[in-house]
Amino acid sequence: MAQNSLRIDDARVKTERRIPFEVSADPFYSKENMDELERRVANIRTGKSVLKEHDLIGDE
Repeated sequence: MAQNSLRIDDARVKTERRIPFEVSADPFYSKENMDELERRVANIRTGKSVLKEHDLIGDE
């Protein structure tokens, strides 16, 4: 199945002269998310927030 998909993609690249999918940046690394992560780390370091350990769902 994967080989067929690759063949189709290869044919599209040759005929359309472009990759058959969109490339985008991972939203995890957006400025807004990085700012939020830095804010949370600062809150933990200053004692505003506390890390708590939780049991995993289905963990036996």
